[in-house]
Amino acid sequence: MTRDRVRNREEEDRWLAKGEEVTALFDCAVRGIAERNRSLAEKSVLALMGHLDPEGRETGARVLAHFDSCLATLERGDFDEALEVLLELKDSWVEALATLRRDRSRAAHLN
Repeated sequence: MTRDRVRNREEEDRWLAKGEEVTALFDCAVRGIAERNRSLAEKSVLALMGHLDPEGRETGARVLAHFDSCLATLERGDFDEALEVLLELKDSWVEALATLRRDRSRAAHLN
């Protein structure tokens, strides 16, 4: 395996590990909202915001705006709207991780 391929594989491993962390934080935030536990939900959303990739500025800014919206709705006590925003973000995240895993599996079978 070439050095670049090893480096790419290591980078994918890091993304997948981070992906599991982020998915767990989404689950925690959703649980907080479902339990009407504003503190837990807010802490989880703030932790999610801390996991944003500063290199992906355009995408990161859009996601950050959604997280800000979620925090604002939590502050107003609108748990249903916050849940809707968060579930949409989580679904996109889970779909992106599934795509990464699928592409990685296909590439492994080609080699």
